Amino acid sequence: MQFLDALFGKTQRSKLFVATALLGGSVFGLVGGCATPFYSTDNKILLHFPGAARRSDQIPGVLRPWERIKLIEEKGEKGAKAPVEEKDVLLLQLSEEFEKSASPNIRRSSIEAIAKISRNYPNPVAENIFRIALEDNELNIAVSAADGLGVYALDVKGGAAESRRLAAELLADKYKRLPFSIAAGSEEENKRRKDLRVAILRNFANFQKSDSPLVFETLELGLTGEKLDDGALQDASMRTLAKITDEKYGLDAERWVQFLAYQRGESNKPDELSITERAPKIDSAILK
Repeated sequence: MQFLDALFGKTQRSKLFVATALLGGSVFGLVGGCATPFYSTDNKILLHFPGAARRSDQIPGVLRPWERIKLIEEKGEKGAKAPVEEKDVLLLQLSEEFEKSASPNIRRSSIEAIAKISRNYPNPVAENIFRIALEDNELNIAVSAADGLGVYALDVKGGAAESRRLAAELLADKYKRLPFSIAAGSEEENKRRKDLRVAILRNFANFQKSDSPLVFETLELGLTGEKLDDGALQDASMRTLAKITDEKYGLDAERWVQFLAYQRGESNKPDELSITERAPKIDSAILK
């Protein structure tokens, strides 16, 4: 009994302290002897404890999501400057990455890399991926597909008129098939559809007037269709029309509608706005 009192102390508090220390030492001893790390961390202090493994240590043969995304981005950069044969190999690798991955971030990165490689290089692999991605339920995937088709149409060299026409048709068809009715879904769903429409209208700025009549038909829908609260569709349509046509109607939706009618031979050409008329108007209430 005297031996135990000498070992653990006479007070209840000292006995509890020693017992806790012994138990902790036993656990750390067991963990330290384990071949498999007990927990992962990058904390410099915790790494000194038994059983700790560095979180950032690479696992042989396994790529973590951010490493895969970095590799995908590198393939896009490399493929943009590569010869045709290498482009084709990289496009097939990226399309497989897109189709097999369940990660929205990896799939989106794959689309962006495919678009980068396919600029000035029309190819069926990119067109197929863009077509699939444009129908994806994940908004960011569909928006990336719209952006990809915009890049696909940008500065395409001679002989690619058919590919540009296809890209315009895919975007126009998707725009028309999106439900316009507010009653068609929740507020969040309507916002998502609006964001995708804006992306489509914005990417039409990379097309040319001669690519497809669907470009102007869709932009007119953006001007005259349902206004979703903030006029974002109208604004995107007017800015795109200004870039495609080089006409100076500013943000005057009525003049743009009249101009599109003029192109069809149904109206006189509207007068262009002056520089002061095209300048953003300041609400007079602000000046009071």
